[in-house]
Amino acid sequence: MRMYALFALYGGPDQLMPITSGLTAIFAFVLIFWNKVLVAIGKFLKLFRASAPTPTPNNDASGKQERSEGSEPEVS
Repeated sequence: MRMYALFALYGGPDQLMPITSGLTAIFAFVLIFWNKVLVAIGKFLKLFRASAPTPTPNNDASGKQERSEGSEPEVS
């Protein structure tokens, strides 16, 4: 009885080749349009992310922007 269970798990080349060929075709199709796939995934994930407020520069009366300590000064 136990031997019959092992035969049920056997996958010969005639059974596995169509499955692997199909998976390879899907993978190749995804690779062809990889950039479009990443853009679509990014748009999908953006729906679930909380939108952060856009930072605005803090200007004082002299017109100079405040910068945090350790940041590089801007060269004009």
